[in-house]
Amino acid sequence: MHTDGLINSRGDSLSERIHQAQISLESRPDAAAVFNRATTAFMRALLSLRDELSAAGRDRRLLAQDDKTLLAELLIQALQADPLVSKDLRLRLRGQLALQSLLEGSGGALTAAEVAELLGITEDAVRKRARRGKLLALPRGGHSLYPAVQFDLDRRCPVPGLDAVLALLDTESAPAKLRFFLLPDEDLGAAPIEILRQGDPQARGLVERKARQFDTHLAA
Repeated sequence: MHTDGLINSRGDSLSERIHQAQISLESRPDAAAVFNRATTAFMRALLSLRDELSAAGRDRRLLAQDDKTLLAELLIQALQADPLVSKDLRLRLRGQLALQSLLEGSGGALTAAEVAELLGITEDAVRKRARRGKLLALPRGGHSLYPAVQFDLDRRCPVPGLDAVLALLDTESAPAKLRFFLLPDEDLGAAPIEILRQGDPQARGLVERKARQFDTHLAA
C-alpha cells in the first residue's frame, strides 16, 4: 500500500523522500508495511485536525515548537478525538512529550559515540559506565541516549558528584532519574544538577539527602 492518494508526489520534495523510503524498504516487506501504514495513519489524523488547526492562535503556538514536539502534539490531539483510544495511552504520550521537552530544554542528549569522544574513552566503556550506574542513559529502541546536562562539557567529564547521587536513587526508571536532576527543588533553590555543578561539598550533601528522600517518596 502506498500513500499516493494522500500525498501528491509530483514536484514535492517531502513526498519524494517518502517515495524513496518506500523503495529502500521494498526488500523488507514487514518494515515497509509498518512505514506505509504509519505514514497513511498520520496523514489521516493530520487531515482530521485541519479545522482545529485553523483556530485563532493555535498555529502560532504550534509553530513555536520543535519538529518532534509538534508531531507529538498533533498525535495527541488526534487521539483525544478517538473514543477507542484509552486514557492511559494519552497520559503516557503526554508524559513522554513532557520528558522530551525537559530533555531538549536542558541541552538535549548525546549518543554513545559522542560521549566516548567527549570523555576520551571507547563506546563500550561508555555503556559499561551506564550499566554500573555511573552515567544516566535513556533507552531509545535498541540503543541509549545520554542527557548532555550530566556532563561538564568544558572539563570533558561527568558533573562531579553525579555518580554518588545516581547510586542513591533507588529506581530503575531513567525518566524518573532525569526528572529528579532537572526539576527545580524548592528547598535547594534550584534543580539538583545545577547544585552539583556548583562544586560545593555541603550543597552536594543536600542533593544526596534529597536523593534519599526521593527514594522514600517512590516507595510510598
